[in-house]
Amino acid sequence: MKRTLEALMILLAAVLLLGLSSRPAFAGDVQLLHIAEAVRLALANNLGLEVRRDEVEIALGAGEAARGEFDVRLEGEGSLGAKESALYLPDGVEKEETAGVSLGASKKFTTGTEVGVTWKNGRYSSTPASPLLDPAWSSGLSMTVRQPLLQGFGSERQTASLRAAETRSDAARQLVGFEAANLAARVKGAYWNLVYAWQEKRVKELSLSLARKLSEETKERIAAGTLAKVDIHQPRSEVARREEGLISADRLIGLYEDELRLLVNAPALGGPFVPADKPPTAPLSLDADAVLKRALASRPDIKAAELELRAAGIETERAEDRLRPSLDMVGAVGQGGTDSSYADSLGDAVDNPETEWQAGLVLAMPLENSAAKGQRRQASAASRKAANSLALLRLEVEKSVRTTVRDVQLAQKAMEATAKTALATKKRLEAEEAKFAVGRATTLDVLTAQEAYAQALSYEKQSEVGYALALAELERIQGRVGEGLGL
Repeated sequence: MKRTLEALMILLAAVLLLGLSSRPAFAGDVQLLHIAEAVRLALANNLGLEVRRDEVEIALGAGEAARGEFDVRLEGEGSLGAKESALYLPDGVEKEETAGVSLGASKKFTTGTEVGVTWKNGRYSSTPASPLLDPAWSSGLSMTVRQPLLQGFGSERQTASLRAAETRSDAARQLVGFEAANLAARVKGAYWNLVYAWQEKRVKELSLSLARKLSEETKERIAAGTLAKVDIHQPRSEVARREEGLISADRLIGLYEDELRLLVNAPALGGPFVPADKPPTAPLSLDADAVLKRALASRPDIKAAELELRAAGIETERAEDRLRPSLDMVGAVGQGGTDSSYADSLGDAVDNPETEWQAGLVLAMPLENSAAKGQRRQASAASRKAANSLALLRLEVEKSVRTTVRDVQLAQKAMEATAKTALATKKRLEAEEAKFAVGRATTLDVLTAQEAYAQALSYEKQSEVGYALALAELERIQGRVGEGLGL
């Protein structure tokens, strides 16, 4: 009996140490899930990440709208008119009729220069007919130019809205990366927690098997007369208690599986998730200064904050520019022709044109300029807020790096300590079983040693998962999404 019990323990311990690669068979459609696949599913299906992508589209739309200020604009106009009046003079006009059609195109360049071209056509007739041309057709082509000299002068001022919008769209893209890094860390955390739940179940199964075997051995010894009948109650009660623990382990698996399903947006009615990977246990040597340097250089949220500060600076410069007076140089030039027919008016516009030109300055200076002052105040405050937010974020990153590096180092020590404890409690259990075989230990002694061994195994697996969680956080604080997963 002793050899049988020892052989069973060795077999169960081997199964436990193999981890989740040697799973029992399940009824139903089991989904064997690797951590890399879990992260890929989450990045492809997570609704929170989709929200971030929508924010990028919103920012791109704002940039496209700002770029529309420099689009070519086409305009067309047509009109008919008539005027009737009393005939006071013999040669006066009793009725006038007008018609006109104009087509034009205009464009604003990034230098602020606005250029417009207009082609105008008109017809005039009167009753009684005019002794001059009646009807009279006119046709002409004109071009206008407007150039800011103070407010809005230069490409930097004219493209401020566009550059700010494009900078914010870049910031929105960075926040997608930050959300992805956070999501990957949450998925890894949920995955390793599910791994621990499965490992905990196997510990509970081992503990229950040991209690059942002890109960059977106690029953045989009672039948042989070497133990009293009352000795059977203790192992039986322990079997019942450990069965309750196994039920709690199944409940824990369900909780962590639901959490993982939510992150990967998987259907709730699919088969159970069975993790295929073991927690990493290889020791890692860390340099906190190097980790901090990488985090500050590569974290998407820091890059986004820097871009937001740049956009706020652009808007502050634009608000400062609006405080200046508006002084624009304007000019116009054109030529056309007038005749009794439309064809003749076109010919006159080329061969014998009527020409015109105009040049001047337009000055506008609000006396109070409250709108511009208010906009500058808002822009300055927004710029200070962006700078302070960036500084605060960097301080938070420094704190996170110190905390996480310390957690990784302590998790490594915890793994070493719990492994030693598990080995020591295993030796103690073997000693108690040997003593029980020769009648020098009670069932209580063996059950106590079994419980201590199972608890030590649980702590060992928990420390391994704690180390894996610390590594996932280490990747997150550096802005890494799929480090070590081939993503």
